[in-house]
Parts: sequence; structure tokens; C-alpha cells
Amino acid sequence: MFATWLYVSSSLLTQNADAEIANIRSIAEARNSELRLTGVLLLSGRHFAQFLEGTEPNLHIMKTSICRDHRHTGIVTLPTDPVEKRRYGRWVLAYSGWATHIDRVLSDALRKNDARKLLRYMDEFVAKRH
Repeated sequence: MFATWLYVSSSLLTQNADAEIANIRSIAEARNSELRLTGVLLLSGRHFAQFLEGTEPNLHIMKTSICRDHRHTGIVTLPTDPVEKRRYGRWVLAYSGWATHIDRVLSDALRKNDARKLLRYMDEFVAKRH
């Protein structure tokens, strides 16, 4: 059984934050690998959304780190269930790049406290990258 965490937060980055994004990705990929976590990271410009999966203790370590990160604020956890099999097992960190068109999906997920449409979007994104 794997624990999961899906959150959406408000980005404090500007459009010219490519170096910060590269830093986030580099650290996340290394930490996810070390902690044996897998998942997806999206950035709409206004929001971050990330789904992570792994063992509960390792996921807790990453959650603590993410919650302390000064590059975003207003972290909202969306409901997800533990899984028997990893959803994104082939991806230490699948990253979409700036995707302003998904801001509505993220806003809807926050407003409705519903992860289903956001997870479907993540599934489609990852499927296209295979």
C-alpha cells in the first residue's frame, strides 16, 4: 500500500522564474529518488499542483519540506486514497512546464475540493509523455 498526497498552492514565482523552476525540479527529482517517491508536478503560473506517492514516512518527510518552501503559499490538500499500485510509478517527477491553460482545472479543484478532474488531467499529461 502506498500513501498519496495531492495539493494545490498559490505560486509566488513570476513568469521570469526559470532558474527557480529548474532549482525546484532538480531538488525534487533528487529527493523523490532518494525517498522513493513518484509523481507529477504542474505549474499554471498562478498555481502549483503536485501528486506524490510512496511510503507514509517518506511522503511525510517530503510534505514537511514542501510546506516550508517560500516559493508558494496557501497549500490545500485535496482528498486522495492510498493505492495498491503506484499511479505514476515510472516518474520520479513528471513536470509539465508552464501551462497557463490548466489554471481553470486547478481553480475548480480548489473550489470544489475535488481531485478527480485534476487527476484525470495529470493522467492524460503523463500518458502523452510515454
